[in-house]
Amino acid sequence: MGTASWTDPTLLASGWYPPGVRNHPEKRLRYYAQHFDTVEVDSTFYALPRLEVVEKWAERTPEGFLFHVKAFSAFTGHGLEADALPKDLKALLPRQEGHLAQREVPEEVVEEAWRRFFGALKPLEMAGKLGYLHFGLPPWTEPKPRSFRYLERLAERTQGYLVAVEFRNPKWYTAWGFVKRELKRLGLVHVSVDAPPHPEAPPRVLEPTHPVAVLRCHGRNAEAWKGPHTKPYERFNWRYSEEELLDLAEATRTLAAQAERVFVIFNNNYGTQGVEAALGLKRLLGLGKPPWTEGPFY
Repeated sequence: MGTASWTDPTLLASGWYPPGVRNHPEKRLRYYAQHFDTVEVDSTFYALPRLEVVEKWAERTPEGFLFHVKAFSAFTGHGLEADALPKDLKALLPRQEGHLAQREVPEEVVEEAWRRFFGALKPLEMAGKLGYLHFGLPPWTEPKPRSFRYLERLAERTQGYLVAVEFRNPKWYTAWGFVKRELKRLGLVHVSVDAPPHPEAPPRVLEPTHPVAVLRCHGRNAEAWKGPHTKPYERFNWRYSEEELLDLAEATRTLAAQAERVFVIFNNNYGTQGVEAALGLKRLLGLGKPPWTEGPFY
């Protein structure tokens, strides 16, 4: 159980982290790990991870803590922001500023980005702290032949890693029988989502395709799902009620009855909404603090 970030600016400003911790990277991560045993790294979607930063993540967390890492945007079909690339890769782009669609990004840039992405994850791998790699496909990606070819290539490229795929287009679930078989065949984890009742949001399908199951909770803000959005969090600005958390507890049990391990990640990261929901769900499921909080680590 955890959240999709531990450094979201609105969380830092919310007061959840104690004074003296909020602006101290090491203390902040250690404090988060007092409450949760896992977290999803959001920043790696926007920019490639840096080895020296990932080393610190591994150093600052106890044995057994897991980081799930979001795939870089150029790996999922979202394109990229030119300024997010290191200077040498940025120099290879046709434009050195603004957003580049996927078709504008040279293949050599994507290939080198993959190499650096995997290289930066080594400290987590060596420490046994790397969970799944999260590949959230864009809402415009539909279940067409080229999309299944993408999944084939993804499975080949990421052999040896636990890879979770999230569909944002509900059309994937109109062909769910075939999609489920393909995910199983390729060894890919299906990400079940809790999202608003909206025609452009995926339904909640609690069917794992792997011994590991993932439930990502985006909130239920139907009015804000479509956008337009000035800030990424606006779509996920939602405070789960006790009744909704009880529903999520039942959904978690449904997944747990079919899988060996279940990860629940809250992506409603505005202010304290994510951490409060995660703590609330832990309470309803009878999960206490991580076992290492009783030891000398803290």
